[in-house]
Amino acid sequence: MFGITVDDVIKVYDQLKDNYDLILTTTSALDEGFTIDCPIIVGKAHDQIIELYEDGGDFVLDVMDAEKTKGTHWHPYDVEGATDDIVEFMEGKSDYTMSPFRQG
Repeated sequence: MFGITVDDVIKVYDQLKDNYDLILTTTSALDEGFTIDCPIIVGKAHDQIIELYEDGGDFVLDVMDAEKTKGTHWHPYDVEGATDDIVEFMEGKSDYTMSPFRQG
């Protein structure tokens, strides 16, 4: 829909990697039940986890608690939006409305 590619995920990582403790890995390496295998950015701050990846031409940005039992997600429109969302998270934003998931 928005034409986001895995290269855009790499662009976000390249812009942030020197300023924040982020890891670039793959969804298969995380072993979290993803049905796709692609690059993913992972960051941890204030007992929460943030993940950014591309799926079907969209960015997917997940925020979840450290136990990975509740979370939220949204779809940044572009590299700038995804970058801004990760910066906000890494610099202290933690008041996300989360719902239970991955239960059972």
